[in-house]
Amino acid sequence: MFQRFWACAELCILTLTSCTPFLNDSAVLYSYNPPDQVNNEWHISSLNAENIAIAPIEELTNQIQTEEYRNIHSLLIVRNGKLVYERYFNGYTSAVPENIYSATKSITSILLGIAIDQHMITDINSEVLSFFPEYTGKLSDQEQKQKITLKHLLTMSSGLACNDVIGHASPGFEENMSKSNDWIHFTLDLPILYEVGTTPQYCTAGVVTLGGVINRASDMSTENFAQYYLFSPLNIQSYRWDRMPDGEISTGGKLFIRPRDMAKIGQLMLDKGKWKGQQLVSNRWVAESTAKQAMLQNFEYGYLWWRRTFVIQDQTYQMYFAWGNGGNYLCVLPDYKTVLVCTGGNLNSVLSNQFFQMLQSKLLPAIQ
Repeated sequence: MFQRFWACAELCILTLTSCTPFLNDSAVLYSYNPPDQVNNEWHISSLNAENIAIAPIEELTNQIQTEEYRNIHSLLIVRNGKLVYERYFNGYTSAVPENIYSATKSITSILLGIAIDQHMITDINSEVLSFFPEYTGKLSDQEQKQKITLKHLLTMSSGLACNDVIGHASPGFEENMSKSNDWIHFTLDLPILYEVGTTPQYCTAGVVTLGGVINRASDMSTENFAQYYLFSPLNIQSYRWDRMPDGEISTGGKLFIRPRDMAKIGQLMLDKGKWKGQQLVSNRWVAESTAKQAMLQNFEYGYLWWRRTFVIQDQTYQMYFAWGNGGNYLCVLPDYKTVLVCTGGNLNSVLSNQFFQMLQSKLLPAIQ
């Protein structure tokens, strides 16, 4: 995911959304109805019943339908464990798994937490190279790289020359990685650019390496690990991973998953690692991974989870979220017992960030 133009993105969105919307003659003003019950996936409720104002949500839906907010695919709201709003746009439906790009990384964080909970990995201070003995003596700067721990990969502070934000100017850019035959060796062989643990840089390759760690530690394919410990208990069945040349899945991005299933992952986090009474990942991991661990691109950052606080009309909204290129978001607001999902198709565009304006103008003020 390329998180470019951080400082100006929201100003651009404010400008774009203040323009006259594209008017579709066939557009019909939206009137709220609760979501449909499908296979008992979710308890269904209504906005009113869960203390969310209807008018701002209707207004936002109409703005999306008229393309004032552009190329949105879906928007879902879960409150108090109940699905209260679900809407799809631009031909997308609840049955379609979507590419959530780097929002995948936050799911990788959960998987690593599960591996630690299952005592397959000692802790986040384990040295990364200890999981890949076959690379001993085959890496540049190996003495310095012995210092890189799982925590450094989780917080994007490995010190490796890997910064997706600047694209091809960075040796570790994800497109360079994708052209190699061994993505993990590619990553671990990158030059050391900064002292390990000092300078966070957005690095997909490091998160791909975490998937390799899970594979080695669990003695399972990472795909089977995810299915057994996370997706199966959540009854997530329709999904597809991107793959590396060796056939293993890439945990750095491009997981295809349905928005309803993204919401399940958000609810799991909101409920401190529990789903329908079963503890899938420890409360300790949920708390640590969503707490501030670093600053990355002017945002607070946990273990592959972003954090942000909004203050609207003297009301404070603290949230942590998964964030993927194109406008793919999974947001959790613990104080309001709310999960938000938004998917979109605005790849490599400032429009990828228009969800923040949707939050500020309509979504958060509606939550009471």
